[in-house]
Amino acid sequence: MKKYALLALLGGSLFTTTMIGCKSDDPVPETDFNELKTLVLKDFTNTVANPLYAEFKAKATELNTAVNALATNPTQANLETARAAWKAVRVIWEQSEGFLLGPVDDDNYDPYMDTWPTDHNSMDSLLGGTNPLNVDFLAGLTNTESETELTLRGFHPLEYLLWDTDGNRQASTFTAREKEYMVGLAGDILNNVTNLQTSGNVFFTTELMKPGAAGSRYENKKDALEALANAIIDICKEVGEGKMVDPFSPSNPALADSTITESPYSHNSIIDFRNNIIGARNVYLCQYNNVTGKSLSDLVRANNAALDQEIKQKFEVAINSFDGITTTFEQAIFTQRVQVQNTINTLTSLKESIDGKLIPHIRQYVLD
Repeated sequence: MKKYALLALLGGSLFTTTMIGCKSDDPVPETDFNELKTLVLKDFTNTVANPLYAEFKAKATELNTAVNALATNPTQANLETARAAWKAVRVIWEQSEGFLLGPVDDDNYDPYMDTWPTDHNSMDSLLGGTNPLNVDFLAGLTNTESETELTLRGFHPLEYLLWDTDGNRQASTFTAREKEYMVGLAGDILNNVTNLQTSGNVFFTTELMKPGAAGSRYENKKDALEALANAIIDICKEVGEGKMVDPFSPSNPALADSTITESPYSHNSIIDFRNNIIGARNVYLCQYNNVTGKSLSDLVRANNAALDQEIKQKFEVAINSFDGITTTFEQAIFTQRVQVQNTINTLTSLKESIDGKLIPHIRQYVLD
C-alpha cells in the first residue's frame, strides 16, 4: 500500500510539474512585457515601415525611368518593361495600405496617388485639351472634394495609358500628348513617394515609436499599439466592404460593374487586394522582406496564445482564399461569384477577430 501510494504521489507530482513546465500561455513577467511593448513599436518602425517606404521610393524610381524610356523610344519591349515596373511598385504601395498612418493620410498622399475608379472619358478629354500635362500641372490637382479631378493623377491614369481599356495597348500608338502625360504621371508619383518616405520616416521614428514624447500624437503605448491594430481593421474593411463589394454587388448581381474595380485596365485588382491583406499581416507579424521583429503577435501570445493562433490562421485563410478566384476580378464578379463571396466572408471574419478580440486584448493588457 505504501509503495503504490508513493508511486501515485510521485506520479502526480511529476504530472503537475510537467504540465506547469509545458504550459504555452503563461503570462510573461511584467518587466519583460513592458520591454515587449516598447520593442513592438520600435521593431515595426525599423523592420516594416521605414524599409517598405525605402523600397517604395526605389520602385517608383524604376517606374519613372521605365516610363521615360518608353516615351523616348516607344517600343513594345519598353512598354512591357514599364508595365512590369508599374505592377512592381503597386505591390509595395498596396502592402503599405496595411498601415495608413501618419503623413500618408494627413497629407493626402493616398488620394493623390490612388484615387479610383477612373473615367477614361475624363482622361481622354484631358488629353484632347491644351493644358501642359507635366508634373507641375498634376501637382496642382489637389481638390480632395473632387474625385474626378484626383483620378487624373496617380497610378490609375498611368495604368490606362499603359494598357488601354482592352488591356492590349500597342507602343506604336502613343501620341505626343500621351507621352507627355505618362512622363508627368510617373514624375508626380515619384515626387509623392519621395516626400512620403521623408515625412513617413520622421513620423514613425519620432511619433509612433515614441508615444508620450513631445510632438507625438500618441499619449502612451496603448494608443500607439491600438493605432496599428486599427490600421489592420481599416484595410480589411476597405477591401472586404468596399473594393470588392462595390463592383461585386452581393445583393443584386445584375448591378455588378467591372468598370469600377481598382485596377481594371491591367486586371491587377486581385493582386492589389491580396497585397493589402499581406500588408496587414506584415503589421501583425512585424515582418517584411524576410526580416522579422517583435510584433503584435508576440504581444498577444504573451497572454493569450489561442487568440494569437486564431488571428494568424484567419490571415492565412483570407490570403489563400484569393487563390480560389481563378480569373480576373473583372470577370469573377460575374462568373465566380461564390468564390468572390467566400473571400469577402474570410475578410469579415478576420476583421471581426481584430476588432472584437485584438483591440480589447490591447486595452486589457497594455495600461501605459
